[in-house]
Amino acid sequence: MTVGAVVALGSPAAHAATVAYNVHCTPPSVGGGPFDFNAQVDLSVSPVKPKYAVGDQVTVTWTWKAAANNPSGVTVNADSVQPFGTVNVSGAQGGTVAVSGPQKNASTPSGQPLWLSNMTGTFTVSKPGTISLSPGSYKNVAHQVGTWETPCNATGTPGVSTTLDVDGSIQPATLGVSRSAIRPGSAPVLLTGANWPAGGAAPLVELCAADGTACGTSKVAASGVAVDANGNLTGRAGVLNTTGEGDYKLRVTSGATSVSVPLKVRNDAPAWAEPVAYSVNCKQVTNNANYGWTPKVVLELSPEKPYYSIGDQVTVTWRWKDYPRNPQMPGVILLADTVTPSGVVTLTGAQTGTVVVNGPKKNPGAGAPPAVVQASDMTGTFPVTANGPISVSPGDYSLKLIAQTSTCTASGTPGVSSTAQVGIPAPPAPTLTATPAAVKAGDAVTAGGINWPVGADTPRPALCAADGSACDEAAFSANTLTVAADGKLSGTATLKPTAPQGARLFKVSVGTASATAPLEVQPPAANNRAVTLTPNHGPLGTVVTVKGTGYAPNVDISVAGVDKDLNPTFDLAFLKSGPDGTFTAQLTVTKAQTDQIAAAEGTDMNKAAAAKFTVETGGDTGGPVNPGPLAMTQASPGITLSPITLNGTAQTMTGKLNTVTVQDFRGSQLGWSLTAKVTPFTSPTNGAIPSTGLRWTPKCTVTDPDSPSAVSTGSAGPVNGALLCSTSAVSGPGQVTGGKFAADADLALSVPKYQMAGQYTATVTLTLV
Repeated sequence: MTVGAVVALGSPAAHAATVAYNVHCTPPSVGGGPFDFNAQVDLSVSPVKPKYAVGDQVTVTWTWKAAANNPSGVTVNADSVQPFGTVNVSGAQGGTVAVSGPQKNASTPSGQPLWLSNMTGTFTVSKPGTISLSPGSYKNVAHQVGTWETPCNATGTPGVSTTLDVDGSIQPATLGVSRSAIRPGSAPVLLTGANWPAGGAAPLVELCAADGTACGTSKVAASGVAVDANGNLTGRAGVLNTTGEGDYKLRVTSGATSVSVPLKVRNDAPAWAEPVAYSVNCKQVTNNANYGWTPKVVLELSPEKPYYSIGDQVTVTWRWKDYPRNPQMPGVILLADTVTPSGVVTLTGAQTGTVVVNGPKKNPGAGAPPAVVQASDMTGTFPVTANGPISVSPGDYSLKLIAQTSTCTASGTPGVSSTAQVGIPAPPAPTLTATPAAVKAGDAVTAGGINWPVGADTPRPALCAADGSACDEAAFSANTLTVAADGKLSGTATLKPTAPQGARLFKVSVGTASATAPLEVQPPAANNRAVTLTPNHGPLGTVVTVKGTGYAPNVDISVAGVDKDLNPTFDLAFLKSGPDGTFTAQLTVTKAQTDQIAAAEGTDMNKAAAAKFTVETGGDTGGPVNPGPLAMTQASPGITLSPITLNGTAQTMTGKLNTVTVQDFRGSQLGWSLTAKVTPFTSPTNGAIPSTGLRWTPKCTVTDPDSPSAVSTGSAGPVNGALLCSTSAVSGPGQVTGGKFAADADLALSVPKYQMAGQYTATVTLTLV
């Protein structure tokens, strides 16, 4: 059972709450001078729903709660003024809503409050999450001996008047890298992502261990990492040349949003935009004399992608890192904008050939040889025609000087500058292990493995014949198998006691992926469990002592009455077995259909025993005492924290949890616990305060003096994941738990000394179990 509470920074996020904010109004010259006004506005919506859906049409009504005085020296005629305004939309959905009202007003003398008509407008819900509505600027248009406008512009950020909760999945932030493997100190990878908080904290890029721990910035160099107004993330990140080889994770964090992706650091990773220095033999442009040179070139590929597809058009950009030599005769200088470069890029690997690259006639003036000429960079394109790695290397180039061309021919085989991977490599096959390799029917198999598809489907276990045929998912009675974010399979699958025996295959399927492991299914373990009943007969209301032997030591035991069809009657008791596998419990028989009393390890009826109980007529026939609820209610929803004004120091906002009343009328021996979780605090201004900043001091009391249970109070400290109140279970004969209780807490939120101003909200979820 959960209950939500909204915690706000400053005034609480309200539904149709009045917002007071300052506007600066500028009447026309005949209407008096400029003035400030403390506008007070309610924003209400229709239809009113607890949850809206994407696509809903919502009407917003702007209701005036205060009126500015007529600033002019004349009376404003009746029905001569029409208002127009803007409602600001923030949160999950941004934008504005134009609102307007009818030309309807009372005759208003100079200096008297001029009440304008209420305004309405509509908008379409387009995104799931929480949408906030705030009043904005407005204007009055008066039609009285001409048309006169009085704009009133908000001078600050008006508060939120109304919030809408919209159903639907909120898309998580994504992060992609242009290469999955990178050389230490080499060209950085391109970062891309979507659904990041726009306008939030500047993204932080870290390199972490493969398991996501030990994150830091000391091994990574990031540049230009930013999030645009649409939540798209871009930038670059590389690893320093001192970073050792290994498997890592690259993590990007912005406010409360953090996403990690695998990144391999390998000395032999495919080259990308690596500088290549190579030797060329050139001829001088004027007398054909030979000279040697060693240019340095970087070849960049775009668009930059992890994997290319056949048919893609790829652009190659030849960038000079060490420029070519002035190809003129000794003593001859070069004028500006006289050199046109061209060149050849060589393709090797899955696709071979050459790409012609050209550059514009653009260069500064150059000194006489051996001075260099700063020739322009060159580009060319090629279509992808084959799957596999395609490498690009610089080759010959030419420099055209007005009407003469100097050619430079590559000596040897220049190195590779970039390598593109064409076609997505087939993912490695999933692996599966089964532990133990021999298991009794009715027992659990522990599964393990790697390379499983993430998020594709729920893992499905099956038992197959030794040759892989006749696979039967119904051979398993329970399944806790899961696939983690790194593709690791874990969990257990419990065989039915009737599962086929002998040499078998254990098969797990996730989506279209599957794997098998050998498994020997042995006869089920002998059931040495037994229960005795004292008495084993009696009228309704009989208290039966149930003794069990042969159970697993120190496990949860459930005792239940069952009818002749083995359906539970819901006469229940719970306890633990002792170190020797025995237990003693008491169960009151209240159901006339009771035929047996059964006891199981946990709720597994494959590990149970039962004994006959006969319900007799007579005796106490006053009727059953049925269990009541374990429930909680809250005096009023929501939590309001005291507002603060930023002053350059860390501050604390305080508040109180509205009293939560807990009622335990189950008539059992069970205890309960009331715990809390809290989300990070966020604001429409994209500010964030971590959930760890909210702390409490719990206060728990028993409100009914006849309550059989005492209540324990949780410790003061952070709210998230903490215990508010609890009661303990009992096990003694005739003992019972229950009662009425009150749960309160003093709250404090730590606010950093420099924090984005705004209306902050978070959700506190209380869970009673």
